[in-house]
Amino acid sequence: MSVEVTARQADHGDCALTWEQAAALLDVPPAALRRWSERLAFPCDVGHTGAPRFRRTEIEALRDALPVAHSINGAIKVARRASAASPRR
Repeated sequence: MSVEVTARQADHGDCALTWEQAAALLDVPPAALRRWSERLAFPCDVGHTGAPRFRRTEIEALRDALPVAHSINGAIKVARRASAASPRR
């Protein structure tokens, strides 16, 4: 899967990603990301116009945590700590 990021988004370190973009970064189906977001409240939907959006920093933290965690719950715990520690731009 490829992730298209516009020039405007690239200028913002913590740009908002769509379901498809976030799922592609995680290398999971969009349905899996949707379940995690709805059931586990992470990653957090930051969309304000009705269209779901996710912070790139949260998605990247989750992507980095998935290979080392033993479960999605464990990966989410690690990702929450990592994204909370990273400065928001």
